[in-house]
Amino acid sequence: MQKRLQTRATSVPLYALGAIFLVPLGIGVLLVNSSASRNDHANQVSRDVASMYSQGVDFSNTANQNIALNVADGLGMNIRGGKGVLILSKIRVVHDSDCSALADVNCVNKGYAVVTQRFVIGNKTLRPSSFGTPTAVDSTGAVHNWATDLSARAEDFPANLKSGEFTYAAECYLTSQESRNGVYSRAMF
Repeated sequence: MQKRLQTRATSVPLYALGAIFLVPLGIGVLLVNSSASRNDHANQVSRDVASMYSQGVDFSNTANQNIALNVADGLGMNIRGGKGVLILSKIRVVHDSDCSALADVNCVNKGYAVVTQRFVIGNKTLRPSSFGTPTAVDSTGAVHNWATDLSARAEDFPANLKSGEFTYAAECYLTSQESRNGVYSRAMF
């Protein structure tokens, strides 16, 4: 009987010692799993919306913006509630043929990738685009003077597109409860 009591007395501190390590480990596993799931969802939204954009969906139309938001809502992401942002960019490289139409204007973006169209859906203040922020964008998403406006340059984008070719990019940023930075994903077609 005394041996049983002695065994119980030594096992309680061992369980307490084990709990000191296992509880934080369990919490960490849950947080990493939640962040990975959120990252997968951001990847899915950016791929789906970039595909729609490359196929000619006009995101200046509110109904089409709602479709993009519904894609995010279907994955449990609340972009409508200010918890995320979708940034769509149509990017091309400025070539000689683009500059010849500008006769007397200085074509400062010749040879550079530029954003020719931009749509921002959701909370614009959460994160700027990784491709830069053109200043002269109208309600149709068109970037004015993209051949001559330095703010239209697409940063960190390879200038290997041929004349007349475009890349359609969708960036998705979602706030995260677990981290200050949130989750960012982008897809290009």
